[in-house]
Amino acid sequence: MPRRSPRPSTRRPRWHRRPDARPEEILEAALAVFGEQGYAGTRLDDVARRAGVSKGTLYLYFSSKEDLFRAMVQARVEGALAGIEELVRTWDGSSTDLLKAFVERYWGFMGRMENCRLARLVISELNNFPELARFHYRSVVLRVRRVIETILERGMAQGEFRRLDPVFAARALQLLCVHLAQFLVYFQPHDPTPVSREDMLPGILDLYLHGVLPAQVPAAHGN
Repeated sequence: MPRRSPRPSTRRPRWHRRPDARPEEILEAALAVFGEQGYAGTRLDDVARRAGVSKGTLYLYFSSKEDLFRAMVQARVEGALAGIEELVRTWDGSSTDLLKAFVERYWGFMGRMENCRLARLVISELNNFPELARFHYRSVVLRVRRVIETILERGMAQGEFRRLDPVFAARALQLLCVHLAQFLVYFQPHDPTPVSREDMLPGILDLYLHGVLPAQVPAAHGN
């Protein structure tokens, strides 16, 4: 009786390593998994599976979950922040136009879903992983704040901006952009009067540049 050929297995492998798998793909997978499951809930197995590599391959590039998280943050923001810093350093126009250009670029960066997820992840894990929170604060938050302070100080020195506390004003603009972006991603579907991301930008600029008080009208001199 002829022997039957073995039936091909229908089980899919646990992972399939693409021949062109790179650390960048692992970092992209890490951002997605950390954003969905949080830092504590993420396992390196989950990241490896999402990236299509083995856990051993992941360890070739990253020694631990913390190492992977730090590399992910740096990869996500380093290019964007370096570009913003270069924009400010080489700007040759007015400080008002520079501030507008910064807000447009920063708002575009914060408005992306993956960057909102990263910001939410850091905020949600502040108490559980203070070392990671400090790392993110130094490498991201402080760098953005210094950029804004530089723009404000430049404008005050040139007489374009009124004298103000640049430390507070920088925090205010940074938090306005971050939290409005978070609101759009996570609460916009429940807003009875939604505002689009595109319409938010001029509103941010108008409120930050002009405040809410009417322009001062010079008092009339007595006869």
